[in-house]
Amino acid sequence: MAAAALTTAEDYEGDYDLDDDFDDDEDDCNFSSETVLGDTIDYSHRNISMLDPNELLTLVKNPNRIKNFQLNSNQLLTLPSQIEQFQSLVTIELSNNQLVQLPAELSLLKNLKNLYLKNNSLDDFSLPKEFELLKQLEVINLGGNRLKQFPYQLFQMINLKEVYLGSNQIAFLPDLFQTLIKVEVLYMGGNQIGNVPDSIGYMRSLVVLNLSGNRLRTLPRSISRLGRLKSLSLHNNQFSALPPDIIRLDLQELSLRNNPLVVRFVRDLTYDVPTLKELAGRTIKLHKICYDDQSIPRSLIEYLNAAKSCLNPKCKGVYFESCHKNIKFVDFCGKFYLPLLQFLCSPACTSTPTFQMTSSDSDDNSDDVPNKDMSSKFKKVLLG
Repeated sequence: MAAAALTTAEDYEGDYDLDDDFDDDEDDCNFSSETVLGDTIDYSHRNISMLDPNELLTLVKNPNRIKNFQLNSNQLLTLPSQIEQFQSLVTIELSNNQLVQLPAELSLLKNLKNLYLKNNSLDDFSLPKEFELLKQLEVINLGGNRLKQFPYQLFQMINLKEVYLGSNQIAFLPDLFQTLIKVEVLYMGGNQIGNVPDSIGYMRSLVVLNLSGNRLRTLPRSISRLGRLKSLSLHNNQFSALPPDIIRLDLQELSLRNNPLVVRFVRDLTYDVPTLKELAGRTIKLHKICYDDQSIPRSLIEYLNAAKSCLNPKCKGVYFESCHKNIKFVDFCGKFYLPLLQFLCSPACTSTPTFQMTSSDSDDNSDDVPNKDMSSKFKKVLLG
């Protein structure tokens, strides 16, 4: 699942002897210690703004033996069309440049599996239509660019496993995700997405889904069909409710912090220790001690009559000014679980963890909508 690591010099030590079958590439060998090593070209961190194809083809007389091309951390605006001559390329690293356009010839690299383009200046017109011909592509990173739309070409890349589109300006997602059935990692955090289409439920291979830092208010119920999903990041959105079927997911990590769902209720979850006056009043009400205006002042009678019953049905206690606030998730019309704030007389009245999925329906419906303790399903919930 992890992105393929870029090749380093150490990976190739001992892989070939410079005296074996490389007599024709003597010039290449002279540069191998700095730029060309085995099947890797490393032009990274050189502050170059243009790649000279003639110089490149002079340096590498046999382009077909090159599998890895590292061009990250330069000032490149585009790639030369001669890139198509490197037909054996598997990985191209172009992150941290100033790319504004990709050549159509890039689509002719039939063996390309990993393409890293993060932190450039690519927009919706920067990717050529032919880009969809990269059928063998498995990893693409377009994070940190200027995209306003989900690149439609990606829906034709049926072998994609990891897609990174974070920190762009994407506001709309087309309902076409049913083609991305092999994708295991989908990162779209830091955009302006307001809605997730139902077709997301067809991404059955998905393990990591990051939708943090968007404008989402809800998720489609089809999200529950992602049986392999382990990590779901939803923090920094506008969620006030979640679809009930989300509890069916076997998540290991669910991030919800900085959503109305959490912030509105959790920030006030405090419990002030009752005063002696309140403790005495609770005792009087709990033990049903009789009182009248002949035995205690009128102000105390009004105080005692203002007692509120604890909402825990198993508790007969009351409270006056000091109470424990507890969040209870209640099924709303079979569509969403809404968080409701309960007032209990003390934290001891919370027999189950604060965050609990419960249903307003009878226990007979428990097979339709799970009401197990959320902690038994979510091993790690990140709220802060």
